[in-house]
Amino acid sequence: MKDVQNMREERTQIYRDVYDNKIPKRVPIDISLALTVVADYGKVDRKSAYWDPTLLQEAAEKLCELIPSDSCVFGGTVYTPTSSQTLDSINKVMSNTGFMQHPNTQCMYEEEYDELIADPYAFIIDKCLPRVYRALDPNVNPGRAMFALAQDVMMGQLYFKKVASLTGKLYEKFGYPVRPRGTFGRAPMDWIGDQLRSFTGICTDVRRHRTKLLQALDAVYPLMYKIGLPADLDNINRQAVTMYQLHMATYLREKDFAEVWLPSWQRLVTDYAALGMRCGAFLEHDWTRLLDYVYELPTGMYFTFEYTDPKQLKEKLGQKFVLGKGFPIKHLTSCTKAEIIDKTKEWLDIMAPGGQYIFGFDKDPVSLSDINLENLIAVCETVLEYGVYDNPGTPTGEIFNKADYKHSEVPEFKSKYYLKWEDYLEKFPNTPENAKEMVFAVENDTFARLFLMSC
Repeated sequence: MKDVQNMREERTQIYRDVYDNKIPKRVPIDISLALTVVADYGKVDRKSAYWDPTLLQEAAEKLCELIPSDSCVFGGTVYTPTSSQTLDSINKVMSNTGFMQHPNTQCMYEEEYDELIADPYAFIIDKCLPRVYRALDPNVNPGRAMFALAQDVMMGQLYFKKVASLTGKLYEKFGYPVRPRGTFGRAPMDWIGDQLRSFTGICTDVRRHRTKLLQALDAVYPLMYKIGLPADLDNINRQAVTMYQLHMATYLREKDFAEVWLPSWQRLVTDYAALGMRCGAFLEHDWTRLLDYVYELPTGMYFTFEYTDPKQLKEKLGQKFVLGKGFPIKHLTSCTKAEIIDKTKEWLDIMAPGGQYIFGFDKDPVSLSDINLENLIAVCETVLEYGVYDNPGTPTGEIFNKADYKHSEVPEFKSKYYLKWEDYLEKFPNTPENAKEMVFAVENDTFARLFLMSC
């Protein structure tokens, strides 16, 4: 138990150092294997594992023993059939082969921009959710539509109890640190594109409905801002990162990126920086041509990446930001063990100097065939041994100062469906003041849940 505790303390410290502008003892290793990979390794039916992750306990423990990672090797899943099937989702579906898929769907039509602009939250509730989740559409599912949300909440409680049982044992047995968690966020244009208009729809709107799209980005800003705010603004933890998965940017012309996509997200992370928050993002695809724009974002942000040139990324961003992952996962299945050890050392020679780097892959594997386990172990062991610093504790990187950032004027979040305390009191005049905290805790949890369903 002492060795486990010592390992947990070491892992906690190296992560803390990375985010505190200090050279860590060694490069942290962040390896995450999806539920489906662990199921394949344990020869457990993928579909069954989605419904009961505890079936993967033995396989997950074995992989945690084999793979030296400073974060829990079992990465779980983003989407589950426990939720998508309860809500009869069309945008999160189970395939015949046991993978949760995210088809290119739309729940907003191009002629509906004015409705979105008028009340984004109401538009989600009235239009988007019933179109995406057929169980919530009273025209499709009469009578039982009112059951669906309650059943989804109860299903989630049952499911995450199983997840907690599995991961709790892994954290305890293998000494994984419990890292502070940031809030949830979406880049405004990615949100409109990914879920409301679809990828193809938003690309058309950039050209044909540019003015309406820009108006919509302004209109949804209070909603986007609210969803990412931490509960306690007086105790912001810079070790916690509010992460964004950035999808649309690299598929746009640079002019469209700079004029349409970037301003709303840059405003968002700058407003959060003015509060002292740390944001981060997965730079999907290749951002090499856009790195000068990234450099203008708040100091200390955390960026993971996919196909961006690592040398240019490190050279341009390595002093101002924390960088993570990016090692091509394709090497696991295309290289010999000796070759991948050499490639890992070459990678660390680029990314590790000066600290402020967390090792991981450019994308998470989704099946066992995406990895060669022997090579994966060799990579992690190489990082563990080769990624050691000779000057731990030395200050490094640019220091974040929230006074450097000016908070914009954010309009109050309003919607016909978001409760106001005065309206509540008008309807229930005998309510005491001490009920307000409870009422709004539920109101805000509902807000967060409904927004999450739109993502």
